[in-house]
Amino acid sequence: MSQQLSGLNLDIVAATRKPAVSTINPDFFSGAGIIEGDTKLVSQPASARNFSRMEFEKNIVVVGEGNRIIFSETMLDKTPEQLGIPVIAGKYIQTLPNLEYEAIGINIRGFLSFPEGKDTASKYITSNFLADASWQGIGKSAVRASVNLVFDMERSPLYLSITEATMRKEEDETTIPIVMFSGSFSYAINGKNPAEDIAYMQGIINNWQTDFATFNEIINHHFLAKNILENYQPNSQNQAYEEMPYGESEANLFAMNGV
Repeated sequence: MSQQLSGLNLDIVAATRKPAVSTINPDFFSGAGIIEGDTKLVSQPASARNFSRMEFEKNIVVVGEGNRIIFSETMLDKTPEQLGIPVIAGKYIQTLPNLEYEAIGINIRGFLSFPEGKDTASKYITSNFLADASWQGIGKSAVRASVNLVFDMERSPLYLSITEATMRKEEDETTIPIVMFSGSFSYAINGKNPAEDIAYMQGIINNWQTDFATFNEIINHHFLAKNILENYQPNSQNQAYEEMPYGESEANLFAMNGV
């Protein structure tokens, strides 16, 4: 049986030539009809010269930084059809067609949690995705590792990052090691005019579930499948990893990925 990622999150990231930070504010989003009138903020918006952030109910976050806008939503128990940011992102670019969009990204991320010890996440990466070698024993503790891969997919390149991190539990402020799987489908925008660019971006956003399905298929069948662990023969340094049960977490993570 395969493991399943927890904390799945969807980002839609738009890169622009013109700065867009000033457009990320509640009054503009409400007045332009980008969000529904009854959508409520759950915290005070943050605003600075090169950064702005709004967090709405239903785990929806919109961030502007420099020349990009990130629309982010934690899936939790939602179905893909219940997600709000594909609609919000589509309305935003339709409302502001002259920002000179350069690229759009569909980013998905999720994690496995390892509450059994501080080195378990790093050992998961080195045991499953790196060749067993003597360099893994160098140093006073388990080597820290991350894996970055690029898949040449039919629709766009898929940039996949597998890296260890930590997650803070809200109830007691303790931290748990996790392994984060982050995938980014990146689409360059090369239309002849703004109308052509917007139509292309709307097509990418409307078909985000195709990228989501591709990410899930690659992760579940090629990275989390049971045979990965069965085929691995650990050395003495990694023996503790074999007996480690997998953990689950319902944490709400927010980490911005680049296009």
